[in-house]
Amino acid sequence: MTRQRLFIISWILFIIIGCKPQGSITRATVSDSLQKATGFTLQKDVMPGTTALPPNVVATDGLTEEEPVSIALWNNAQLQADLAIIAITQADVIEAGIVSNLLLRYLAPSGGLQVSGYINFAFDFLFQRSKRITAAQTEALRVAQTSVQRTYTLIRDVQVAYTDFLLARERLSILSENAQIRKEMADLANSRLRNGDISELEVVTFRADSATAIDDVIRARLDTVIKKNALIVLMGFSPDTSVLIQPTTFYSDSQKVVEQTYLQLAFDYQPELRAAQINIEAIGKRLGWERSRIIAFIPTLNYQHIPGRGGSKFLPNAFNPGIQAEIPILNRNQGRIARAKAEMEAAAFQYVATRQRIALDVSTAYQRYEQAWQSYQTWAGGTLPALEEAVSLSQSSYRNGDISYLPVLEAQRQLLNAKLRRVEIQADIRRSVSGLNFSIGNKWNN
Repeated sequence: MTRQRLFIISWILFIIIGCKPQGSITRATVSDSLQKATGFTLQKDVMPGTTALPPNVVATDGLTEEEPVSIALWNNAQLQADLAIIAITQADVIEAGIVSNLLLRYLAPSGGLQVSGYINFAFDFLFQRSKRITAAQTEALRVAQTSVQRTYTLIRDVQVAYTDFLLARERLSILSENAQIRKEMADLANSRLRNGDISELEVVTFRADSATAIDDVIRARLDTVIKKNALIVLMGFSPDTSVLIQPTTFYSDSQKVVEQTYLQLAFDYQPELRAAQINIEAIGKRLGWERSRIIAFIPTLNYQHIPGRGGSKFLPNAFNPGIQAEIPILNRNQGRIARAKAEMEAAAFQYVATRQRIALDVSTAYQRYEQAWQSYQTWAGGTLPALEEAVSLSQSSYRNGDISYLPVLEAQRQLLNAKLRRVEIQADIRRSVSGLNFSIGNKWNN
């Protein structure tokens, strides 16, 4: 009968130990959430120091606007380091489900003492185990939402870096053309000086203007290299990697949505806000676990070998169960319970603060988009056409012999400055769209 009891107890313990926590959080969980919101995915298996291209990326024909983001999500080292915390939280879930080992104490016979032994098992762990697992799983879910938010941060950073590089490249092209025009203006001024049409002072002004334009080109060329290197590093490559970037078409049509709609989208999809909600839930689960730890209950199985009193040679009729329990008079786990309550209150305030900050981010991003879009309409719809017409009229007047070539060059210079301002506004619009995507936690196309 004693062996049967031991077998039953061992079988119960085996079942408990064999139960594994369910609902694990992995990189695939984060990748699925990312894909639903943005269409992008994460690489399944990543080795430190290695890079790989997503299946949908073809680098030989030049990278489009979406492809640098896909590459960065697969290769950015900082993101991979941030995502490694997912495996750490999953290890915490496994740790929460592990049952403590049995404690065996054996006393060998000595003098008048007989053989005796004890097996102790922390029985209170059994009814605390489910609470521990639930708390760990909830924390893992919070970390998953935080990891999704980090992917959004990387997407925004890559999109902004991509926009900055395109702007730097277009600025270099425009400034190079502008420098050529100013050189022609300086050459024309020198010619007029030789003919006695203008003074030396006027020529010096044209020469200085031409030198300034050349310096602008030199600085723009360096800025283009720096912006490209920043984009390449975000993609997970070394700065000296050769990458071809395709020019991007700017879409002038816009589907306008009111600001309140964006705010509701942020409250519905923003993973950082969801993480703040889950944090409150996780602390609540931990509070319940701490309250269950008031009583420590340890069953004890004792046996003694008493010759001549029956039973088998190795397990005689001296197999006695017992218990060991703390009396919760002085220590009722008050400190940890109070700490969990305080963390719960802090998490509630943090949720409110996160919600307010997200509302501010949405409002700021939306206002920036509105301002950039109004500026674009002003320059593209009014200023540029007027300057283009001025260039056309000056060229016509020059062909008719009414004016010199200098006013033509001046009109072309003003037109190039307007084109430069237009591409800067287009870059502002792209950045504001990236900011809206980041603030609402979803993908919105201009």
